[in-house]
Amino acid sequence: MITYAKFGMKAFTNQLSYRAEVWLRLLGNLIAILIQTEIWRAVLGSGRMDGISLEQMITYSILNTLLLTLLLHHISGQVDASLKSGSIAGELIRPLSYPLYLLSNGLGQAAYQLVFTVVPSLLIAVLWFGFLPPASGLHMLMFIICLLLAVLLSFLLGYLVSLLAFWLMNHFSLSWILSGLRLVFAGSFIPLWFFPDGWRTLAEWLPFQYLGFIPAAIYLGEVTPAQMRGVLGIGLGWVAALIALTSWLWHRAIRRLVVQGG
Repeated sequence: MITYAKFGMKAFTNQLSYRAEVWLRLLGNLIAILIQTEIWRAVLGSGRMDGISLEQMITYSILNTLLLTLLLHHISGQVDASLKSGSIAGELIRPLSYPLYLLSNGLGQAAYQLVFTVVPSLLIAVLWFGFLPPASGLHMLMFIICLLLAVLLSFLLGYLVSLLAFWLMNHFSLSWILSGLRLVFAGSFIPLWFFPDGWRTLAEWLPFQYLGFIPAAIYLGEVTPAQMRGVLGIGLGWVAALIALTSWLWHRAIRRLVVQGG
């Protein structure tokens, strides 16, 4: 595990070369939060919708915007680039687990974003827009657990797309579909509270709600302590299912690997 930790640290330090990107991400986060905040001010005013207040929606928007920065679904792009360049051949012959290498690399980048993008964005957003505290200490603990779960699930979904690219030799369409599904069913912009019954039922059967809606709903206290065990159990079930599926696809993919380019 020390080796993978070093890969993560290397990914963290490599990001230090892109300092201009920090300012652009910071600006982008604040603009996204501002737009969502103004939309919810126009929709809710000083009232409530389905029991949800404007202050809750502002906090929800801030949490989801910053959470999106930490997700690892972009890992498919890294694998696709390795496939096209042919560098994946060298990566596969290393005496290490390629999936764990991808995960450690992604976690290193996420740690960098947490320190240099998420924390500054949160501090500015708290002062500028306002931000509700967690519903309770238990809700804060479960929020952190679900945050880690969201990062892991996003990696597994991105990794699943990258494995399918071994057959299609192009991840763009699959990555675009994944981004669209995440955008809608994660509740990143419109919470599942406001979904029609049929769409909400569908969203609850998919793992995407754990990439945005569930962590924010827990933080705001919209998930009761009695419901937390079931919510966490379903999330862990999705992790187990995706690990099993990607492990099966991985063993099939390396058998038919075709290296393109240099």
